[in-house]
Amino acid sequence: MIEDSMIQARVISQMITRTGWATLVALDLNSGMRMLAEEALDLVISDLMLPDSADGGTIAKIRQAAPGVTIAAISAGGGRDSASTLLERAKADGAEFLLQKPFSQERLQGLLSEVAERLQSGTRRPHVLVVEPSRTLRKICEAGLKEHDFRVTCGANLDEALDLIDVLDLDAVVTQVDVTSEDGAELVAMMREAFPGVAIIAVSDKGDSEIARRAWLKTLEAGADVALPKPFTPVELVSSVRNGMVLAASAFLEAARRSA
Repeated sequence: MIEDSMIQARVISQMITRTGWATLVALDLNSGMRMLAEEALDLVISDLMLPDSADGGTIAKIRQAAPGVTIAAISAGGGRDSASTLLERAKADGAEFLLQKPFSQERLQGLLSEVAERLQSGTRRPHVLVVEPSRTLRKICEAGLKEHDFRVTCGANLDEALDLIDVLDLDAVVTQVDVTSEDGAELVAMMREAFPGVAIIAVSDKGDSEIARRAWLKTLEAGADVALPKPFTPVELVSSVRNGMVLAASAFLEAARRSA
């Protein structure tokens, strides 16, 4: 773990130790890089901003030094725009997880359990977030996706969902959207900002009117990758998620290339 605050480093290392993991602590990036060169490590948990890495390239430097190690970035948050920018850079630079301060023992335990599962299996299952007010439809989506080896997290609304997931460890969002109002496009735009590089599959009753068709177009323009009208089959849902993941990943890489 790389954390420049001695107090926070001590607290977080104790939290990690409680889960059964052994921890090495570095108080700056240079010390952490020496540990990476000398030790065989499974996971690096690092603050995004460190005194000796003020350019914001902490994650990229760790990834270059250790191409095969799993990286979890620690963020102190801040304003919405700055947090979104840091998140996009951390993901583009190679971080697989994000720990937003302050985080709980339960949140840390979930991250470490997922890392342990990947180390044991040698694979990573795609992670899908289902945001749907209907409990019945949430269960149907969850069952269909799990049958095709997706990890699934469900939430009744966006606020609840954000408390349940790691935005870096996320591949797709399946969300109910009301295309009959402006709120649908606004929700998609909000999700696109919150989940950079993540596929957004907008689910709704499509309707046959010209108003409904224009509303669907606005939803796609706001950032949805796939529009999935109800009713749909599990096969159609899985296909939409997979197609959306390809589209979102391509768009994210292109945006990262342009900003480089």
